Amino acid sequence: MSSSIRLFRGTFGHVSMLNVSSNFVTHAHAEAHLIIWLDGVAGEMTIGGEVVRLGAGMAACINSFQPHSHALSDGSAPGRFLAFYIDPDWARRRLGLAPKVPLFAMPALPLDGWLYRAAVSLYDELNDGAGDELASYETERLVDSLIDAADMARPRKAPAGAGALQDHRVRKAIELMKSNVCERICFDDVARSVGLSRPHFFALFKEQTNLTPNVYWNTLRMEEALKQLQSQDSLTSVACNLGFTSQGNFTRFFRDHAGVPPTIYREAARATA
Repeated sequence: MSSSIRLFRGTFGHVSMLNVSSNFVTHAHAEAHLIIWLDGVAGEMTIGGEVVRLGAGMAACINSFQPHSHALSDGSAPGRFLAFYIDPDWARRRLGLAPKVPLFAMPALPLDGWLYRAAVSLYDELNDGAGDELASYETERLVDSLIDAADMARPRKAPAGAGALQDHRVRKAIELMKSNVCERICFDDVARSVGLSRPHFFALFKEQTNLTPNVYWNTLRMEEALKQLQSQDSLTSVACNLGFTSQGNFTRFFRDHAGVPPTIYREAARATA
């Protein structure tokens, strides 16, 4: 079954119109993430260990670098979604939150009827090719409303140190990953470079970030892949640049994390350039 995507950008980040029928593996994003189901197969998301069943009255909220996956139920029609990728620093400034405080307190966001109808209306406007100014206005107005709704569920006092990485060895490992994102990686070498055994490194990394080193590494690779797909390089070159042994392996990796093949994402990204 075919998949498709369209992208629209704004000061908050960007929104994707997704039409997908394949599952998403456990992954994460640097951006905060809001998912609204519109029709077709909804499925359920697992976000930080909690299950969220999407529907007209329920959206999914995912914090920056929070692990999540999406399992689609068997059905004849692909699921259709609005997926908002929100710059967490932009949202924190808007809400007056301290740096590193998670944007969302809960993974599930109950949607009032008017909010869901606004999401459906926005999808229709974007799909019909509404003018840039109108689409931008309606998109940012909906993002503001969703952020406000999520903030209403937030405890008024965030836990001390929320979102902060305390251990210098994990910080050093992350810097090593970032500086070598276009290389193949050996986590045994990373563990040794920060003075830990592999089991201790994996346990400490998960404790500090809520992600395994593998998922964090794949998050960085996806960010780099999205950047490189903006270039004129061939998909084979992008795959090689990121350390994949073949274009086919890169395509499977990308589809499992983004829901669409890199060719379709590249076409959508170029349409908004």
